[in-house]
Amino acid sequence: MFKPQAAVAGGTRGKDVMTNSANSKMTQPLAKDPDSPTRTSSGINIILSYSRLCENQVDMTGINEHELPSLSFVLVKSYPTAWQEFWEPVYRLTRRFGIDMNAALEVFKLVHECVSKEEEGRPLSTGFLIGDAEKLKERLPDLVGMELQRQSIFELSKTIRGFFGLVDGYTSAFIIGRGGAVEDARLLPATPPEPNESSFTYVEFNGYCNTLKDAPGYALVALGPFKTAKLFYDGRLDAEVYFSGKTGDWVYRSLTEVREKLDEIAAEAGVKSKVLYKVFTVATSMSNHRKGGTIIVGDPEEILAQSEAPRLRLAKINVLDLKGRQERHLFNLAAQEFALLVSPEGEPKASSVRLMARLPDNVKPEVTASDGGRHRSAAEISASTHSVAFVVSDDGPITVFFRGRRTIRV
Repeated sequence: MFKPQAAVAGGTRGKDVMTNSANSKMTQPLAKDPDSPTRTSSGINIILSYSRLCENQVDMTGINEHELPSLSFVLVKSYPTAWQEFWEPVYRLTRRFGIDMNAALEVFKLVHECVSKEEEGRPLSTGFLIGDAEKLKERLPDLVGMELQRQSIFELSKTIRGFFGLVDGYTSAFIIGRGGAVEDARLLPATPPEPNESSFTYVEFNGYCNTLKDAPGYALVALGPFKTAKLFYDGRLDAEVYFSGKTGDWVYRSLTEVREKLDEIAAEAGVKSKVLYKVFTVATSMSNHRKGGTIIVGDPEEILAQSEAPRLRLAKINVLDLKGRQERHLFNLAAQEFALLVSPEGEPKASSVRLMARLPDNVKPEVTASDGGRHRSAAEISASTHSVAFVVSDDGPITVFFRGRRTIRV
């Protein structure tokens, strides 16, 4: 057992937002735990007040507020564009659950620093669960063995960096209360229940789905070795941001939008949504590991008629039956050279399939000059057959082709 000493942080104590008696819209502070100390900077307070004032002045008559562009970007305007987009769902959840906005910003900053900087050349990982601390601790009863003093995230900000890698986001996570206090660090469940396929969650992160299902809170996980950050909420992976070595920039990935698009494709292609969810989950894991591959979902006979003989024939397994660490088998099959072929019912039929689509002259698949052979062959087979093609690039992006068109690119 050991006690980390609190680092001295700059800034002044004060309310969450600045008040202005001349404008009643700016006098209401954010909801917070009155027992939790909060340390903020006046610069953040001014930006936060300006953001909320602007939002209050927008004319929302007859408009669904969720369709409006949020002005919360002013809080993270110094971050790369993809991180500004990643902040949007964090911001919405922070307001929904009455979490101290400045505390959420501090955690967001720590996550960004963890995945964008290497500590002494050694990339680290960590995780934060933010929300109703008592409920979160109730769901995570197992201690990590560290004795953390209950202090503000601002006071512990420098010290807590020293525990990245120990509290690694895979086996354990910090718990941050609504008011911004670091309440504890807890072990994630050893054998959490399997989430449903729409969670898009690989086995390493199933504990977040179980902990946050119907819970007032969310999780931010920083994966330094993969230069990727994840947002979990209500039993599912909600969003990601990752660094693309090819473009030299960060990329934002909204999983909510992906679910909606896959549902549309499933209905049109006559494929089970669960099968497409499962394939996309594996594609996400491949993307995180920067491992390229191709997965084709469609009629095996139709596709094999336009392919070279596969190196490996498969039978008697279904992607929906691969649970927990067995999912790695699907990952391995998809990471082989050429394509993995999966039936509409979810049965892998062949691996290492070299696609040789035969296209009519009047059919032009949606590819660009910068697309390589993997994307071109996937686009062509989706245009010449009734199939859905998933392509994972070595630098992270996932592309889904249907009817020869690029329907998803994240």
